[in-house]
Amino acid sequence: MDQTHKDNMHAITKSSILFLCICALTSVTSQEVTCSRPQDRALSSRQSWRWWLNKLGDTVRYTCRSGYRSTGGVTQATCTRDGWEPNPLCQEIPPCGTPPPLEDGDTKTAMKEHYSHNETIEYMCQSYYIMEGEPYKTCLYGEWTGHMRCLRPCIVNEDEMSQHNITLKSSSTKYLVHDEIIEFRCTRGLSTGTVAMRQRCNSGVLVLPTCRE
Repeated sequence: MDQTHKDNMHAITKSSILFLCICALTSVTSQEVTCSRPQDRALSSRQSWRWWLNKLGDTVRYTCRSGYRSTGGVTQATCTRDGWEPNPLCQEIPPCGTPPPLEDGDTKTAMKEHYSHNETIEYMCQSYYIMEGEPYKTCLYGEWTGHMRCLRPCIVNEDEMSQHNITLKSSSTKYLVHDEIIEFRCTRGLSTGTVAMRQRCNSGVLVLPTCRE
């Protein structure tokens, strides 16, 4: 093979390699990244019409079925090179366990071991106890929310009244609910004036006035 033929073959080979490289590069760059409709059963079926062929960077608003929530609390999905983000789009909302006990109170219905998201349970206080706050706790995202407490009644003790030389002015009740007012009078002597003869029950605490001769 003469030198001219060798040079021509070398030129053809270089051109072919360059041509192949250019074609391959063009083929790769022309393959646009797209995201097809996700196959997530937790997605709301009402939004199925929104999921068409989406391009890289496109965003789509979505919601999840009852019992599920969007991952990370996001409101839209983004088309990435790895598919839709977040992944997964929806996560199951965890249930709540047995609700916490209420001091000096109880639940109105028998407690269960598991409660679903948004499920509520109602509490009540014992007799003469007053509830402060709403009577319901709600299961939200696996945690119980809601706060209440039972405010204690006041008990009027005969021995204590005798030590203070006082008695009830008119009422004969010995149990006062929270915030109830009661009035005393002296059995002998006069009030010292340091504590008023009218007192209010404050969650089990009742301050007694004193009378002296």
